[in-house]
Amino acid sequence: MTFSLIRLTISGIVAFFFYALWAYYANSLVTDNTQVLYKAALVQGTYSGIITLVFTFLLELSYKMLSNKQYCLPFMIPSMTRPAFFSKECLTTKTVETSLRKIERACDGTCLPGALLTPMPAIAVQSIFVISVNVAFMTPNLWLTVAPSVFFSAVYGYSYSMSLTRKLKLAQA
Repeated sequence: MTFSLIRLTISGIVAFFFYALWAYYANSLVTDNTQVLYKAALVQGTYSGIITLVFTFLLELSYKMLSNKQYCLPFMIPSMTRPAFFSKECLTTKTVETSLRKIERACDGTCLPGALLTPMPAIAVQSIFVISVNVAFMTPNLWLTVAPSVFFSAVYGYSYSMSLTRKLKLAQA
């Protein structure tokens, strides 16, 4: 069993128990029906455990793909429009190429480490999912409802990514 699989499993189990206990407690404030309390705990715990497994898997995957690279944010979008993508060489494509070279030189030394971008794919997927679920169930106060979930997912994502970076640095030392 690999360390990443162990981390995935532990993250899912912790999320399951934490949110199941939270759901049990939150609903015990309004009902004494143990069947309702267990159902709420099971539903919320299962959902949270599964979404945490998926989120952590995406973090691990994006960490492997992005962490060892550097990204110059002002140059990322212009680099996708390099004149090589145009079918004919003309004055416009030469102008675009010259502009791109100037942007690249201007950004030299201002690149971000890929580790800062690592959690973003997982945060985006989780955010889209939680917003979609709440839209489907017509949650009245959508943004206030989903904001804590997105915020804590981002905190978890960056904390997890930093721990992966720290472990990698310790292993290399």
